[in-house]
Amino acid sequence: MNKRARQRLIGVTVIILIVVGALFFGTSMTGAGGAYKKSISEIRSDTALVGKQVQVDGPVVKGSWTPNASPFVFSIGDKGDPNAEGLKIVWDRPVPSAFGDGTIAIVTGIVNADKSVTAKTLITQCQSKYASATDALTVDALLKSTLGVATVKITGYVVNGSIKPAGSAERLTVGTLAAGGESVPVAFNGALPQGVTDGAKVVLSGSLEDSGVFNATDVALDDTQK
Repeated sequence: MNKRARQRLIGVTVIILIVVGALFFGTSMTGAGGAYKKSISEIRSDTALVGKQVQVDGPVVKGSWTPNASPFVFSIGDKGDPNAEGLKIVWDRPVPSAFGDGTIAIVTGIVNADKSVTAKTLITQCQSKYASATDALTVDALLKSTLGVATVKITGYVVNGSIKPAGSAERLTVGTLAAGGESVPVAFNGALPQGVTDGAKVVLSGSLEDSGVFNATDVALDDTQK
């Protein structure tokens, strides 16, 4: 290889390294869609972020949202400081079905002057949760019982197409697999664990109301589905 060709090769290599380094640096600094990954405390304290796109995440604060509101407003908490004030999020699109109190919400949006965030994307992230169906009543047994408002544990299968967003009067319906088996509508405002989908076997804790709706305080997958 002559001297001129060698110099040209070195020059091209340097340019490639510079481009790769810039891409790596840019990717490490930003999240999806060019959004800077920021903590809640950074968004609150840095006035330079107003009008900028950021990505932030945290658990949905219990009681911070109103079902079916438009726009939909809720707050997320700081995972590192549970006692910190929540960050207000404004969302004007359909609410993900897994949304609920305690759901980890990953938000990409624009920081407003009041330090709230108007979300462009909202992703909910829930951990899988399992419970034993030992001593749990079947749906048929529940509806035949005379337990009233007593707290009980029941087990059954999620009826296809029955899962609705948090805040709906009936969040999902649970029934038996047998043809003609009974089913019961379930009210629940918490986060649905990952894996709670059509046909999944679930274990619920709660009480059957006079209206016929099962008011769940906890929803988990049957531990045989691990």
